[in-house]
Amino acid sequence: MMTATHSQPQQSFFKRIMQLLSKVGSTLMFPIAILPVAAILLRIGAEIPTATAFARVVQTITIKGGGIVFDNLHLIFAVGLAFGFTKDKRGEAAFAGLIGVLITTFLVPFLVKEIYGSINLGEEIVVLNDKKEVVSRTLGFEAIFGGKFNAVLGQNILTSIFVGALVAWIYNKTNTVELPKVLGFFSGKRLIPALTIIAATVFSIGWAIIFPWVAYVIYAISKALSDATAVGETATIGTRFTRASIMGVYGFINRLLIPFGLHHIPNNLFWFQLGSWAKEGGQAGETVNGDIFIFLSGVAKNNPGGIFQAGFFPMMMFGLPALVVAFAYTAESKEQKTKVIALFGSAALVSFLSGITEPIEFAFLYASPLLYFVHAVLTGIFAFITGAFGIQLGFGFSAGLVDFITSIPKSMAIINESGFTGASRVFANPAWIIPIGILTAATYFFVGKILITKLNLSTPGRGAGVILQEEGQEESQTTSSSQLSAKGKQIVKGFGGWDNIVEYNNCSTRLRYVVKDGSKVNEEEIKKAGAFGLAKMSDTSFQAIIGVEAESLNNEIVSHIGEEL
Repeated sequence: MMTATHSQPQQSFFKRIMQLLSKVGSTLMFPIAILPVAAILLRIGAEIPTATAFARVVQTITIKGGGIVFDNLHLIFAVGLAFGFTKDKRGEAAFAGLIGVLITTFLVPFLVKEIYGSINLGEEIVVLNDKKEVVSRTLGFEAIFGGKFNAVLGQNILTSIFVGALVAWIYNKTNTVELPKVLGFFSGKRLIPALTIIAATVFSIGWAIIFPWVAYVIYAISKALSDATAVGETATIGTRFTRASIMGVYGFINRLLIPFGLHHIPNNLFWFQLGSWAKEGGQAGETVNGDIFIFLSGVAKNNPGGIFQAGFFPMMMFGLPALVVAFAYTAESKEQKTKVIALFGSAALVSFLSGITEPIEFAFLYASPLLYFVHAVLTGIFAFITGAFGIQLGFGFSAGLVDFITSIPKSMAIINESGFTGASRVFANPAWIIPIGILTAATYFFVGKILITKLNLSTPGRGAGVILQEEGQEESQTTSSSQLSAKGKQIVKGFGGWDNIVEYNNCSTRLRYVVKDGSKVNEEEIKKAGAFGLAKMSDTSFQAIIGVEAESLNNEIVSHIGEEL
């Protein structure tokens, strides 16, 4: 009895944590959504010839247009998260988020100097005067972070996430507070900026005590990764194997987190935080952080960027589209084969072109967790193979054809400027993604076909996974005066109706809804509306996997709240 009684609160706590992390992942999509365009501008700008004055102006405008986004990510994340975490998505929260992050940007580095100015984290041998003088210096936080001291401690994305969440919490708790008449001007939403100033100042004091140690751990991990993943003239067989292993393990873990919607959390660390590299065209000592930015904006020579990106291209461009072919091949009838192709053919094309994979993954995740686990293993294996070849590729959005093409010039620049010779130079060529991808496609198709047929899995077109004719939509169109589309109506009905839905949110591929009563959510109804799957994050939090139209569908639903269904 005690075990059962004790486990229920633990389970409830776990579900609340999952729901919170899910909301964090969803809200992170606000600032992340602008990165693809900025990345494309950077890549296009880097390839513009500068033979004429006009061309140089065009190049500068293009590069600066993209660079300004990456240079101010701490502001963008704080504003985006403060806005995204609020219940009513009001601009006052975004404004307060900007105030909060400006305060922490300047206060935290100053306070760290005051608190830890004389701390000793070890000593470093420094060679001066053309190797004629050798001295040792004490390593404190300023010495370790060097010219990036202010950026590391005051302009990092992790701090911005906490500031954005803090501001949103203040907003949600106090935006309707009424003060006495003498202070009436500050009532309601005008109170938020004032409280933010106080809260951000107090937060900065506590954060200045805690965060330097967090930054030091990240620095140590980054240094270890940098040393372990050297490229070009400093690379060895051992470092290449280590590099490939890291890519493989990360690819495997990344796929395992997809069902829970938690993949954005480690992605944020690996893509935007870990690692440091000299900025291409930057001032002396100016660096960029995170795998995406190191690849896009870092100096090409010995650039280690792409370690957490290149391994996804074989799976996203070739593997999952081939699995869709296996679904169609193993469908139980000609009619079902046609329906599988009609429903998932576009999802396969989107995966190939843009790297959006969730519509395919959720089509078989719940039908066969084993098949999904095999998919995660295969992702890791082919990510390892990509790393073993020494291929370096990056993306601004995801590992699809568009990002593959736009990242080839930088990949070749790294090869040409990093001292690659012989076999290393040959195998590091990004063109090898094509034959690796073909091998990936063949493996996914045959492994998928064997597992589906031998284990009689209910994948799309088979058993419980047969695709039914959508019913009831035409009737709803003729009997209702609502302007909401039939698909939107069926989604709302599937979530239990207007009265049952508490929060309407979305990311790039999912509707993320919170409901009053989870028992009223009808997964089959939602799937009939065209959803590829439904993920239950807690008793009241659900995610419907829609695909690239998730945002437009959510906007449509929100604009018709309360209308007759």
